[in-house]
Amino acid sequence: MKPGELRYIWHESTGMLWRRKVPNLISVIIMALSLLILITFLAVTLNIASLIEKTSEELRVYVYLDDGVSGELSRDIQIRLMSEQGVDEVAYISKEEALEDFRETLGENSELLNAVEQNPLPDSYRIRMKQEYIRSGVLEAMAGRVGQWEGVEEVVYGRKWFERGEKLVRSFYMIDLVLGLIVFLSVVFVISNTVRLTILGSSRTIEILKLVGATNTYIQIPFILEGALQGVVSSLLAIGMLAIIHRFTLQYLPGVAFIRVDAIAVFVVLCAVIGALGSMAALRRFLKM
Repeated sequence: MKPGELRYIWHESTGMLWRRKVPNLISVIIMALSLLILITFLAVTLNIASLIEKTSEELRVYVYLDDGVSGELSRDIQIRLMSEQGVDEVAYISKEEALEDFRETLGENSELLNAVEQNPLPDSYRIRMKQEYIRSGVLEAMAGRVGQWEGVEEVVYGRKWFERGEKLVRSFYMIDLVLGLIVFLSVVFVISNTVRLTILGSSRTIEILKLVGATNTYIQIPFILEGALQGVVSSLLAIGMLAIIHRFTLQYLPGVAFIRVDAIAVFVVLCAVIGALGSMAALRRFLKM
């Protein structure tokens, strides 16, 4: 296209927004409210996913040693543990440290331990796993291998509770995916129909352009740009409303995080694409494409 045509298309696109202020304002508000539902759902999902990740990071694997294990064998076990795939950190906990931690856990009831003549707790190693290796299959396989080593009495990582938690997390993501798809399709439907109603108000303009010989592309581009601009403005308005909701929520849930900048950028671009595609779909009826 020539520079003059590009300038015309841009001015026409922005001009249509201004000339039809009231219909476009109503359309933007409707689209923004729909997008607010979508972005709120996204924010809730991201916060729950972050909470799940932080919770899984607290998982520790404990390797309890046999009584009377020599220092040399204990160090050998530590070295072998560090060489295990997925292990991030290995910390030695003596039986004295374990007993002291147990006293702190009991709190006021710690006096009950005074009746115990000997320390019944074993020496152990506390293992922190890398995030990507915190899976039941990996932990079970490692526990099976390490449990057979000389000097190792038992390997514990809360297998039963961890597997139940893993199933709950998988169920959450499946349900969240289905609900997210429903919400997304509902929002796309609302936006597409809102854009379609906006273009219906310009049907007379489209007919005149066709009568004077304007090509389909020449007619389409201003409306497509208008739809994209509506999508961008609506998305920014929805983000602004979410920011207000987030500020209010922080008073009751201080740990709630706002959506990251990269997610916001993707959301704005997605809304622009939805608005543009909605305009293209609505124009097919008038242009008979």
